[in-house]
Amino acid sequence: MAFPRLEPMKFTDPSRPVWAKLASALLGVLALAPLMADLPGLRLSPQNKMNMNGWKLYTPLPDPVGFGGMFAGVLDGRLVTGGGAQWDKPIWRQGQKHFNDRVFTLSAPLAGWVVSSTPLPVKSGYFASASAPDAIYLAGGIDAAGCVSTAYELKANGGGLVYRRLPDLPHPLGYGVAAIAGGRLWVMGGAREPASTAASSEVWSLGLSAPSGPEGWRREEDIPGPGVIVAAAASDGNEVYLIGGMAFDPAGKFEPSKRAYSLNVMDRKWRRLPDLPEPRVGAASPCPVLAGNRIFVVSGYSEVFPGAPRDHPGFNRQTLYFDIGRQTWERGPVLPAAPVPDRDAAGDPGPAPMIGAPCVVWQGCVVVVSGEVRAAVRSPAVVAWPALNLDSFPAPAVAPRTVHGTP
Repeated sequence: MAFPRLEPMKFTDPSRPVWAKLASALLGVLALAPLMADLPGLRLSPQNKMNMNGWKLYTPLPDPVGFGGMFAGVLDGRLVTGGGAQWDKPIWRQGQKHFNDRVFTLSAPLAGWVVSSTPLPVKSGYFASASAPDAIYLAGGIDAAGCVSTAYELKANGGGLVYRRLPDLPHPLGYGVAAIAGGRLWVMGGAREPASTAASSEVWSLGLSAPSGPEGWRREEDIPGPGVIVAAAASDGNEVYLIGGMAFDPAGKFEPSKRAYSLNVMDRKWRRLPDLPEPRVGAASPCPVLAGNRIFVVSGYSEVFPGAPRDHPGFNRQTLYFDIGRQTWERGPVLPAAPVPDRDAAGDPGPAPMIGAPCVVWQGCVVVVSGEVRAAVRSPAVVAWPALNLDSFPAPAVAPRTVHGTP
């Protein structure tokens, strides 16, 4: 594109007031806006124009579609995320699901993502995953053949990454969740087959100081209520928490759960917590426990959408936090939601409320990476909330509100 030559602006006319000169300069800049919009890297987007409600946008994943069922953690100061699955086309256009083995790292919020030279051992996603300060743990998951029982520890190794194989789970498990407390990795819920309508209530734990010792995985007390898939987990170091998820009735009908539980790692007993204001399925996990002992629950959905997948309205914008001390559920910040640009695309640039996304605290912010934003549609968007800003939302308990989703 050729631009007309612009002469330098001169404020030499003493007869014009300063405000008029500044206004003329501003009009000149605005006149260039249509031209600037055509420049690479300066294209105006819905994200530039929308209200982010206090959320930040980080560099999106270097994939135009994005992934559901990724893991995430922080290693050597870098945000690390990988795995997951995406559709090449939406299911109503006869699309196929493809699993991912790429691992991405980010050194700063607006830096460029780097594809690690060390991919996952197998293309897979939907792990039970949790992170420690120096390691990310993956247990189970799903690949193209079904649920798997493998478990790995991922650590930084110089500028790269290294995997260590851990003892396999006692059986294959997908759609489970995990948390770390008391020096152990706790794996909860899930299913043995991707399409199963029998969610597990089993809980297993693995000592992280000597995971390959004779004990291996230890069976813990079952979840007190019905088994769940795609729940959310959290840990404050002394207790692990299980929040929401999808249960099934005896006939295999979906039953979104609003139950919440905690397990003390000393007595290894579960106790029921106050129910969520409404069910939450597929919220970003693990949920961070922030200052003031509040568990931050981002997105999810409350009901299975009964309509055509193409018409899916998206997921829950309202976040929640659970005050552990007061045992109350309260409102958190509202997620941004950009207009849908193309309902027949497999990817949506977002940002939009998500399910099946990993959540991690990095550089003082709660960061949620990618995820599913409508039925079979992913987004590469990465959103962040300044963790201390939760103090701005001391609102009363949330009134129930129906938000549709997919299982």
